[in-house]
Amino acid sequence: MLADVKRVIAERPAGTRLLFLSDYDGTLADFDPDPTIPRPVPRTAEFLSKLAARTDLSFGIVSGRRVSDLRTRTQLPSRVYLAGLHGMEIEVGSRRWQHPDLDNARQHVRLLYERLDEVHDVVEGLVLEDKHASVAIHVRAVAPDLRAAAVARADRCAEEWLAAGKLRRLTGSHVVEYLPNIAAHKGDATQWIVEDVQERCSLPVWTVFIGDDLTDEDAFKAIKIGVGVLVGSRETNATHSVADTSEVAALLEWLTVSAVPSTT
Repeated sequence: MLADVKRVIAERPAGTRLLFLSDYDGTLADFDPDPTIPRPVPRTAEFLSKLAARTDLSFGIVSGRRVSDLRTRTQLPSRVYLAGLHGMEIEVGSRRWQHPDLDNARQHVRLLYERLDEVHDVVEGLVLEDKHASVAIHVRAVAPDLRAAAVARADRCAEEWLAAGKLRRLTGSHVVEYLPNIAAHKGDATQWIVEDVQERCSLPVWTVFIGDDLTDEDAFKAIKIGVGVLVGSRETNATHSVADTSEVAALLEWLTVSAVPSTT
């Protein structure tokens, strides 16, 4: 419940730096069958801007989207941590990190994208998303009884690269993504950000990660000090939950006006 999340944040140990991390789709922005559409509603965008302006806490977004896409969609200042491609790239301020194997792996993604284009042409409602460093098929708009067959058809297209260990498959909410077979996930990104905040602030970091997707489970498991917050209801490694994106917005509002980080 939202009240429980507020309480546990307010009661965190003294002398800690609050780090608030969030997924994007299904958390800060509602889902849409077209992945180019989702943006935070004006109310959420306002709270995000206020949260990003605070210097007494740290804030970031960890997503499967590209960092450049997140930057465009949120228009937040550069001091906000942005982690994209499930942790394969991270940007904050003037610093940018990406996994050293990412560039070399792009060629496999490009070849698969061309093959998946054939599936896109014959499956009504299927959306093919080109992230350049990965490719995703979204089946949210596909008829429910046809979704499994659409995913199976995409998997057959990708089988050559998956079997050879060139790409890996990641399942999300009505989406399957094919990424470079690189050991990186949202838990790795969360840990990277925690360590960076701790080095900058010289304080123990108390982390909140909020997200709805199956891919957020790695982030929930990575939290050593703090809480994971699931948006929705399902079996999860998160310790707390909120109902939907409107409750996420309410939590953001509370953070901007009520929650004073415990740094004394």
